Amino acid sequence: MKSLLKPLLLALVLGLAFFSIHLGWWGSVTEDVLLQRLFAQHWMVAWPVFVLGSVVYTALGGPRQVLALSCGVLFGGFYGALLGTLLTGLGALLTMVAVQRLSLVWVRERYASRIAVVRAVLAEDTWVWVCVIRLMPVGSNLVTNIAAALSDLRLISVFFGSLLGYLPQMLIFSFAGAGFALHDGSQLWISLGMLVFSTALGLYLYHHGFKQRLRRFKLEHAHDAQQPAV
Repeated sequence: MKSLLKPLLLALVLGLAFFSIHLGWWGSVTEDVLLQRLFAQHWMVAWPVFVLGSVVYTALGGPRQVLALSCGVLFGGFYGALLGTLLTGLGALLTMVAVQRLSLVWVRERYASRIAVVRAVLAEDTWVWVCVIRLMPVGSNLVTNIAAALSDLRLISVFFGSLLGYLPQMLIFSFAGAGFALHDGSQLWISLGMLVFSTALGLYLYHHGFKQRLRRFKLEHAHDAQQPAV
């Protein structure tokens, strides 16, 4: 039930947004009012600031949904989602590189057993299982990035798996942002539909793949622990 709480909350927020547009609560809000004019007139400054700020923002654990909303407002549902996904992936990569450079020996020692679990579960087909984790509507993006870095997983596999896993949720919020900017309820309906699809897909992959893999690892680990030392 807890795994469904976040998607249900997101559906409620998107539903309220849909009705607020049709009831006229947002007045005459348009794309121009919401940043388009800034990018059109000052693009040489706006683009670098937006890109660098977005990467650092997500690297520090900022909600990627907010970034997706902003990208949807600025660039439309589809292209905004692609840009937001790329920037979020670069933010994750920045976090992982920083963690590996800092070493954080005391963290590795304190959480050695948990790191070992992550490494064992994700070592094979890393990009697939990282994609599944990113698809699930639960958990912390920042914690996942740190755990992947401490587990010495291949960064390129984590990066591409993250891009695929981020995309459905980024599409949801990017289309929602585009709906706000354009007063277009159809874009909000699209985002609601994708929310249902991505949640169902994430939960299915978790219960029919990742969960079994984790359970198998725990059983093997328990069996090895019971073996007498030679």
